[in-house]
Amino acid sequence: MKVKDRYWEVENSIRFANPEKATRPLLCGPKVSEDGVRIRLWLRNLAEGTGAGGAIVLLSRHEAAVMANAINTRSNWIGEKTSDMPRIGVSVTVDSTMIRFMECRGEGHIALTVTEAGRLASWLHDMADGRWRDHNGYVPEVVK
Repeated sequence: MKVKDRYWEVENSIRFANPEKATRPLLCGPKVSEDGVRIRLWLRNLAEGTGAGGAIVLLSRHEAAVMANAINTRSNWIGEKTSDMPRIGVSVTVDSTMIRFMECRGEGHIALTVTEAGRLASWLHDMADGRWRDHNGYVPEVVK
């Protein structure tokens, strides 16, 4: 992967703190590959030392749009199992939205406030619609 692609991914990423467990933030960003762009949701595990551990789900742009709609309509939803990656789900309570990484050992969830969930849904819609932010005018060839 080109260095410019990595900068572009970072420019288009957002992060959510985890009030229940500070070492488990949610990092969301596009993942550039030869096959195109997937939407990566990564519940990191900073306690593992390298920070590389945790639960990762790669969504297609369609799956990202469906998940965003579930969050916006405050509906419970579970994604389909399509690969060896964990499924992702949305659980709604009165004052929060839980993003759950299924098939994960340990703490595979993060609770977002209604405002944060709305921010995540808006970002997911942008990624699903291909509304990327240009990093210094650069967009990877695979997404053009």
